[in-house]
Amino acid sequence: MDITPLRYDRLSDKIVKQMIQMIRDGSLKAGDKLPNETVLSEQFGVSRGILREALTRLQSQGYIRRKPKDGTYIQEDIQGMLMNESVNELLKKATYSDLLDFRETLELKMVERVIERASDEEIEELFDGLGVADNEEIQHNMDHYFHYKLAQASRNIFFMNFIDTYYDLISEIANRSHRDQERRNQIAEEHLAIAKAIANRDKNAAREAVLYHMRMVDKKVESMK
Repeated sequence: MDITPLRYDRLSDKIVKQMIQMIRDGSLKAGDKLPNETVLSEQFGVSRGILREALTRLQSQGYIRRKPKDGTYIQEDIQGMLMNESVNELLKKATYSDLLDFRETLELKMVERVIERASDEEIEELFDGLGVADNEEIQHNMDHYFHYKLAQASRNIFFMNFIDTYYDLISEIANRSHRDQERRNQIAEEHLAIAKAIANRDKNAAREAVLYHMRMVDKKVESMK
């Protein structure tokens, strides 16, 4: 039987959920100033202590900011935050195959942007984290670092956010893949090929190197099923 466990939400939890929903549906907009605590607690029908608990949580989660002797405001960049939340929720529901397809498309564009935008110094930094690690956890971290530096050099914040989210989601699969010493050696060679193509400002070679790397990642994952 598929039964959802019952839960009891505290009043402060309900306030948090309601205010986040108001932000999402546009009832509360970026930069809006909230009523003072006395008024707001009366509107919610709760004590000021419960209201403060909810506001503290909303502040810690980045939805609001509080100015001493001024008031409480909805964050100015709230739409960007909500967009990232939506993307992250979609990614969590995706299959590994979906993620790999999306990552391939993204990284093909990413290396083009690195070649177009990055300085020679930024490209040189791509070589810093190359090599073969002694164990799967270190290799996973090195893999993450290399692709994050690529995203950073592209100067696109969405690329950077995706890489971080992607590696969080696939950590278990990636660590299993990196247990193979031969595969760790291959990863180092594949990363080096990508970095060299970018250093030469050769878009075609960079795209080919990325495609080969993605094919090898997919092949390894298939062999573990």
